[in-house]
Amino acid sequence: MNYLKQIFLFIISFPVLSRIWGKITKLEFPAVLISKAIQIYASHYEIDMKNFEGELEDYDSLCAFFTRKLDPSVRPLKNDENAFLSPCDGVVSVLENIHADVATQVKGKNYLVSDLIKKELPFEKGFWLATIYLSPRDYHRFHVPVDSTLSAYIHTGWRLFPVNSLGLENIDRLFIRNERVVAKFKAENFTYFYTAVGATFVGSIKMNFTEKFSDEWVKNDKKYSQNDEFGMFEMGSTIVLLVPEEAVKKPMIAQGEKIGVGEPLFELKKS
Repeated sequence: MNYLKQIFLFIISFPVLSRIWGKITKLEFPAVLISKAIQIYASHYEIDMKNFEGELEDYDSLCAFFTRKLDPSVRPLKNDENAFLSPCDGVVSVLENIHADVATQVKGKNYLVSDLIKKELPFEKGFWLATIYLSPRDYHRFHVPVDSTLSAYIHTGWRLFPVNSLGLENIDRLFIRNERVVAKFKAENFTYFYTAVGATFVGSIKMNFTEKFSDEWVKNDKKYSQNDEFGMFEMGSTIVLLVPEEAVKKPMIAQGEKIGVGEPLFELKKS
């Protein structure tokens, strides 16, 4: 059975399929069918539109609906100078304190953090690693967790395996193999890494600082305030954060719990 699952996952992981799906989701005609598809999607995933701008009929394509914005009058993002905030909606599927170059993908499967972020770090000093899974029903835009400057970024990986339990349990080193954008941020007194991992049928990863990616590290100096929008997935996917242990006191949520964008993830240490 696992063998058949792996064959299926291997076939659907080719990016061309996800790119085709991405183009389909951007279609605006025929309007009646697009509207019906949005209604079915919203009903199936029980999406409550009270948190979002507009109504279902205001969206012209599935992609526009996938990437819908929050309504700031209903769900404002509040800054907290004492916290490292969640960059997105989702479930904290992994939350662990690491002191070696290894992280948990799912129980029984690990991967090298240095392979994920394309950097060698002094892991013995300790880091907190948080993996947040965005389901198809979640808000798909992601934000900056603390006042910081984007100092560099890299685009890497070329497969697009699903990042749900089916993919995580059957594909070794999934996050390493999947397309992703890794961002290196410098906060006031620490550096952290922010990885946006693509997935099957995610039309693409959009970042608001560039439309051109490179498979080599590119320097940058764009400043962001806490809760500024950083990018979006054109469907659900995963964010992996790597934060130095010396910068935070403790997690403010437990592994397996649901978290919302702008909610406290870690308590910050004050210098």
